[in-house]
Amino acid sequence: MEKEIILQIGDVFYHTLAVLGIPANLVTLMILRLKDCGLCKRTTIYLVAMVSADLLVLIFLVLINHILAPRVPQAFYLNSLVYGLNSIMSVAVTNCSVWLTVSFTFDRFVAICCQSFKIRYCAPKSAALIVGAIYLGTYLRSIPNFFTNVHYYDHEELETKTRNADNTDSIHAWRVFYWVKLILNPLVPYFAVILLNLLTVRHVLAASEVRRAFRGDGQSSGDPEMQNRRKALVLLTAASASFILLWMPTIGLFLFSRITATYSFHDFKEPVAVIHELADMLSTLNCCTSTCMYALTQSKFRAELRRAVRYGKDLMTKTTTTRQ
Repeated sequence: MEKEIILQIGDVFYHTLAVLGIPANLVTLMILRLKDCGLCKRTTIYLVAMVSADLLVLIFLVLINHILAPRVPQAFYLNSLVYGLNSIMSVAVTNCSVWLTVSFTFDRFVAICCQSFKIRYCAPKSAALIVGAIYLGTYLRSIPNFFTNVHYYDHEELETKTRNADNTDSIHAWRVFYWVKLILNPLVPYFAVILLNLLTVRHVLAASEVRRAFRGDGQSSGDPEMQNRRKALVLLTAASASFILLWMPTIGLFLFSRITATYSFHDFKEPVAVIHELADMLSTLNCCTSTCMYALTQSKFRAELRRAVRYGKDLMTKTTTTRQ
């Protein structure tokens, strides 16, 4: 009974996420690509790459894995090639979304805290190279997932099941692969984002005190430099706060499973299994909606979004009037 309730909640969650998230990410992508939102070219490159990764998460992880696959299992689970390719994409799009968040956070850190390194690092060309390297690296690193699991449909119990491929638990190379995968996501990105945020906030607060003391008036409202730093800090906070909060259950569950040597959670009568499902939902939510949240912190983006909504509303009104 508990399992059915949790699965129903998850089904409603993923359907809602697909219905709202796909249009939101498409609109965000169009505005960032076609309109001037007051962002520098480097930041726009990062945000376009991030919203593209979020859109891929919605397509492969939410739409295919959680909505279509349970309803047409024969199309996904009985064909090993289709399942293997889907396994690669499901892991790759999540890792890509996570590491783009880390790279964007590091870019903000360099732009605010490392003025000498900023000239060489903070350039559109560098941003494009980093984004390309992350996309290529995450997808190549996910190729071994094609061979790790065998997914099949149990016709007697009418549900999908997964078993490890032969020898993946006994070969040391596969064990190394599993640990590298776990370290690269979620451990390293999560703590890297926290550390970079702490260092950036500390630097901004210290710089604010120094500039107020230098100006001698105790005010910084008219200081253009501090206003620019505040705007950058707002964007950084929006980009990182949701990542830290929504991935926190996943990190906590990961540490708990390693301490207690409990690696699977299937009995929904236990709270840990429920937390595991909740953690998956929250981490998926972050990967699907993070860039929309970042963009909404920018006033020019909100203005362009209002224009787009008004244009869509006027177009629908004209269409309705013409039909009548």
